[in-house]
Amino acid sequence: MNTEELFFELLRLSVGACKKSLAAAPTDEEWAKVYEMSKRQTLVGVCYAGVQMLPDEQRPPRKLLRQWALKADKIAELNRYASADSRRVSDRLRSDGFQCMVLKGQGNRAYYPEELRNCRVPGDIDIWVWPTTENAGQGGSGPIRRVIEYCQNVKPGRFIYYHDMDWPVLPTTVEVHYRPTWLYSPLRNRRLQRWLKHQHNVVEFEGYHIPTVQFNAIFQLLHLYKHIFEEGIGFRQLVDYYFVLQSLHREATPEDMAALRQCLSDFGLKGFAGDVMYIMRESFAMPDDSLLCPPDTHGGPCLLDEIIRCGNFGKYDTLYKWSEVTEESLEFRGVLYAWTRIKHNLRFLKNYPEEVLWEPVFRMYHYLWRRLRLWRWE
Repeated sequence: MNTEELFFELLRLSVGACKKSLAAAPTDEEWAKVYEMSKRQTLVGVCYAGVQMLPDEQRPPRKLLRQWALKADKIAELNRYASADSRRVSDRLRSDGFQCMVLKGQGNRAYYPEELRNCRVPGDIDIWVWPTTENAGQGGSGPIRRVIEYCQNVKPGRFIYYHDMDWPVLPTTVEVHYRPTWLYSPLRNRRLQRWLKHQHNVVEFEGYHIPTVQFNAIFQLLHLYKHIFEEGIGFRQLVDYYFVLQSLHREATPEDMAALRQCLSDFGLKGFAGDVMYIMRESFAMPDDSLLCPPDTHGGPCLLDEIIRCGNFGKYDTLYKWSEVTEESLEFRGVLYAWTRIKHNLRFLKNYPEEVLWEPVFRMYHYLWRRLRLWRWE
């Protein structure tokens, strides 16, 4: 059995999608390779949960098992810190007149089985913030401007992106979103932003608010889609989405599913969604009735190969290395980075042409949006 097959067998076992043993006992060398692959995909904790289920004769060698256990314990500790910080930043924002929900990250813990919640490697705290009804129109400013000005007053000098900004108020990195996400295509983005204005329903979880699972079925698919063109995605994000779909299957009504499939069409996501559903079926053994749409057997294998090769956030992408743009001139570095991004995205022109072709146009608009501070009118 090759490393990829063994990794996916262990991953399916870890998330509860198959029996609690492997087809055959791996060798010490095979276990070393699987461990390295779990690190590349940022799934050390989740895979360790699967290792713990194995019979003694199928477990890794003792030295590797100790190393794996230490990593898993550290991940559990980081989860406790990240959850506490999610509560702290949420309480602060609410006390200062804003509503908020934690996107992705610690919010995804709600969909994991309880025994796996501390196995997920935590990252930044992404939090969507908007003014309360009483606070919405103070001084005639729009909701996005209100959030940006508030964050700047607390922490001046932060770089303002189209959808978010860093807000270093806690040990854990916090990214404040005034838009949860966006699309490069103007038409698709207009539809998306209009839809997002009506998605403020929240669910209480561990002392902070998270979105509904119906929202996450679209939002986290969009998050995967955007990362294809930004850095890359890994199986950590796909495990998150696997558990989102599991929860959606339990909770959604037929009307919910019809509305979500309409969103796929409105936002130009049908092709990408089919590719992701292929991975859900092939890599996680997810049954067809739990999928958001039919799997695509043409684009799906290409996306799967990309994820395996590049690892989490594209850190192992050998074709294009963002960090190798090292020219001293800031302007020249920006040009080189933009060209590197275009070359990277051209790999996806056949499967996702709309976003690939609109990305350079959006990049120019984003530059003007920041330089002219157009957010003042939003």
